[in-house]
Formats: sequence, C-alpha cells, structure tokens
Amino acid sequence: MTDKKIIAVIFGGRSVEHDVSVLTGLQFLEALNPTVYCGFPIYVDPQGVWWTGDALTRRSYYPITAEKQKALTLVHLDLATTVSGRPRLIARQKTFLADKESFINFDIMVPAIHGTNGEDGTLQGLLDFAAIAYTGCRLMGSALTMDKVLAKSWARSRGLPVLPELKLTRPTTGTYLDEGDLKAAITAALVNFKYPYCVKPCNLGSSVGVNKANDFDGLMAALIHVFRMDSEAMVEPFVPNLVEYNIAVRRSGDGTVQTSAIERPSSKSDLLDFQNKYLAGGKGGPKLDTGPSEGMASLNRKLNPQELDTTRENLIRSTASTLFDGMNLAGSVRIDFLCDSVTGEIWFNEVNTIPGSFAYFLWEAAVPSISFLELASAMIEEGFVLSYNRLGNTSTGAGGSVIFQE
Repeated sequence: MTDKKIIAVIFGGRSVEHDVSVLTGLQFLEALNPTVYCGFPIYVDPQGVWWTGDALTRRSYYPITAEKQKALTLVHLDLATTVSGRPRLIARQKTFLADKESFINFDIMVPAIHGTNGEDGTLQGLLDFAAIAYTGCRLMGSALTMDKVLAKSWARSRGLPVLPELKLTRPTTGTYLDEGDLKAAITAALVNFKYPYCVKPCNLGSSVGVNKANDFDGLMAALIHVFRMDSEAMVEPFVPNLVEYNIAVRRSGDGTVQTSAIERPSSKSDLLDFQNKYLAGGKGGPKLDTGPSEGMASLNRKLNPQELDTTRENLIRSTASTLFDGMNLAGSVRIDFLCDSVTGEIWFNEVNTIPGSFAYFLWEAAVPSISFLELASAMIEEGFVLSYNRLGNTSTGAGGSVIFQE
C-alpha cells in the first residue's frame, strides 16, 4: 500500500497531432516527483482504443504495431462511481479460457492529447461527467480556445489586437467552394488586404495544415488541404516580415496569473509550420531512449529576445494574462503572437491549452525559474482543487426538484 497519488497520463488520440502528443505525455511521466506521485501511461491509438502497459513509457516502442499490442493491456474508463470513490479503468486481458477483467485505480488524469478530442473540451466533458479529477483547462475554456475564430472574436471584443479573418466551412458536396462566392467573401472580410493570405484549420494546433496562399489558385489548394483535416478553415492576412512570439501562462498557488519567458521560434522559411516546429530542430524526429524526449523543447528558438522593447514585451504579457484570466484557463497554457518585425505591430494569434511539452522550457527560463518537476506538481494539485470545487450537492432533494417518491 502506498500513500503516493496515482497519476494517469493520457496521450496519443484520434488526432493529426497524435505523435506530438505521445512525446508530451512521456515527458510529463518523466517529470513526476517520484516521492509524491506514481504515474502510468494511457495510450489512445489512432482508432480510439485505450491501452496501458510499462512498454508504453519507452519512446522506442512507437509506432505501436499489432505485434506490439500483444504486450499491452486493453482498458476503458469506468464511468460508474466506485465503492471507494476513486476513478478507475477496467482492464481486459485475454486468457486461454476467457477474458480476464481487473481494475486499475487512479486519483487524477492528466490530458496530454493535443488537438481534436483532447484540447477541444470533449475529453474534459467526459471526465466532468464521470466526476474524475483532471489537470488543465476545464470544458468551456478548452472549447472556446480550440476554435481559432471564436477565440479571436473574444479577444477582439475585449479590445485586444487581432488580425481580420474569414471563416469558411467545408462544402457538403463536391471539393471546391464556389469561386465567385469565395472571392466576394474574401474581399468583404479582408478589405484593404491583398495576397498573400495565411490559411489554417480552425480547430487544430501544432501548426498542422497551415499554408501560405500567394494567389487564388494557391488559396483553393490550401483550402482543399485544410478540409481534409477540419470542417472549417480560417483565412487571414499573411503578416509581412513575420516573426512569432510565444509565452506560457499559469496561475500560481496564491491565485495570481504568472507569465513565463518569451520565445521567438526560428524558421528557415517564412512560415512556421509543423515541419519547422517538430522535425527541423529534432533532426528528423524524436530521440529514442537516450534521455528526455524533446518535443517542442527541440525547436530552434531565442529565449527572451533582445529586440523586444519594454512596450511590446508588456503588450504580450498583459494580453496573455487578460486572455488566460478572462477565458478562465488553467494548467500551463501557451499563447502565441504574430509580429511584423519592421513596423513592430503585434497581434494575438492563438491559445494552446495543452501545448507541446506543456511549455516547460519557457518556465525553466522564466524569472523565477520553475522546473518541470515543480510545474507538473503544481498542475496536479491545481487539478484536484478545480475538480473538487466544480459541483455542489447534485441530489434532487437538495434542489427541491423531487418528482418520484418511494
């Protein structure tokens, strides 16, 4: 019997960001304080099947093949309240005579699934429904920030700097949007802006599917690419002399909002896409079992770039804090900004509620510095508080709404 809290870290998932999520999940497991917590992996494969097993903690074990699955245990979440009140997984293992069922108890779940079914509030809603404690943003904050257009609209309503945008929905039939309608919509939404445009999926992260359109044909091609992954696309002006700045935000134990070091990601092209984020810095892919997986930490970057003057640094920090506080976010959130390096103009780009590597490297470079071990512990303890404070008495008697009597 142990007094350590059991931490279930869930990663992978039915998402185009599946592989990045694996790195983030394994990093969090590595960062757990072994004197306080005992962690184990829950891997969700691309078909949505849940697995656990010690082999999943090894980066060299991925990708998971049918042969490798034989060493793993199939699990699913028990949505019923257990006698002890602790959440649990139901594990099934095939034996010669029949399937054997057992239970795996845990205390809190750490969502490390990026993008679809992880950052969009669906997993958070499931855990809320089952009254299971979890770390990070709650359902509403997750759903709000996952939709890039909705998040920008919220920021715009608060007077925060954002670029104009056009939201487009995937056609219900055929492949192409009507050319005339599209040109008219672009002209109306992006008045005073000409090509090039930036085309993005509305509901994905990690810069997956982001394309630069230099003309109308390029725009159509970019939209077709986006619509393979998302039902909605966002078109906005492409910022000239583009530089990106990212900052992480969290809430300290006393309730104050804290911001991290600021990073300027480096790119060999004029667009910071998935390849530049996750493969260029890592020399073609993640390390295997030679040390902590790098993930976003392998990105070529400049921390606390000196070209940021006090005015622009304060704008980034204040805007990020306003977004974090106003959207009622939690955990370690990364907020990204776009900048024209010549004019100095800065615009809010997007919120990442489960950022790659949980943005731990930005906290390690902050003042005061916060280690990944400290960050992981703070996220867990915050998750317990937020989950336990969510609901009061849910009985019909407490609400005076009893209809059926014994």
